[in-house]
Amino acid sequence: MNLTRAGSKLGVWLVVVAAGLVLSSAARADFVKGLSLRAGIWTPSTSQSRDGVDFGAFSLGLEYELPFVPSLLNGEGWTTTLSVDFHYSQRKVAVVRYVPVSINQVYSFSEQNGKVPYAGFSITAATMGVTDGTGHPTVTRWGGGLILGVKLNDKLKVETRYEWIEVHGASWNVDGFRTYIGYKF
Repeated sequence: MNLTRAGSKLGVWLVVVAAGLVLSSAARADFVKGLSLRAGIWTPSTSQSRDGVDFGAFSLGLEYELPFVPSLLNGEGWTTTLSVDFHYSQRKVAVVRYVPVSINQVYSFSEQNGKVPYAGFSITAATMGVTDGTGHPTVTRWGGGLILGVKLNDKLKVETRYEWIEVHGASWNVDGFRTYIGYKF
């Protein structure tokens, strides 16, 4: 069995399962209320990963606010979200796939000049795979990170986060920045 193909299928299935969870949860509430489409870039912090993707890997993803999940911390400014992103790069000598599925807890600060800054943290299950001819397996590892962002208006937001992902047994270190522009439906 080709481990690269099996790993790629695992990444796709993780995205499908997470999207299914988001959509089934959304069926209980207004279908698109709280759903955001995200586009961005992952910029790795290690030289090995940067060498494989040049500067970064482009991404698409979904984020969904979970209104029925109690906020981890008390207060009306706290929001719990689930995000699923797919980062892909086919440059130089490798094809890199990185699929982080995160549960995020963010606090929105008071509005300032029409914009709402927010900060928080995430817990992430990261599936990563590299096709470079050396037989690197696709693996899933746990991690966490810090989030900073700003809601530009009711529909648009810009967010960046730095995540540390456990690397035991992984062929690549995917620690680094993930930056997104999101559109809320």
